[in-house]
Amino acid sequence: MRDRMLRRLYRLMDSFLGAVLGGLCYGLWAFAVNLRGGLPHALLIGGAHWTMSVFLTWYSVTLMRTLFWLPRDRHAGAVLAASGSLIVTYSLLISVHRALGNPHIVMTLAPGLLPTLGFVAVYTSLLLRETRDSTWSLALARRAREASASGARHARA
Repeated sequence: MRDRMLRRLYRLMDSFLGAVLGGLCYGLWAFAVNLRGGLPHALLIGGAHWTMSVFLTWYSVTLMRTLFWLPRDRHAGAVLAASGSLIVTYSLLISVHRALGNPHIVMTLAPGLLPTLGFVAVYTSLLLRETRDSTWSLALARRAREASASGARHARA
């Protein structure tokens, strides 16, 4: 039962639907925080934040998987995946909000920090679980397909 739930969670976090749902929550929050600046301003910032959140969630999963497989040690890969994803995510979010002239960047991004940290921690732990448990092989099977398609071979694949 627990394995089935974790597999479903992994698939949701790895799907475009999961990215859209996560982005919707963040976009609505950004809209609400910036509503006092006027409806057009709030719509622009909320829409931009939703778009960025979908993009970042969707590609953060790919980035985390890629960074996870770079080092030979799976624990170093987990640290690299988590930290690299957070650095890219917040660098892009802050840059876009500064470019849009958002005066409430901290208020816009603060509520998303804990869910983002949680997402990164859970996804990284699922990657660690897959490399530890050979029967739970979603990422290992994907990595083997990617390696055979590109002709590359990683030491742990």
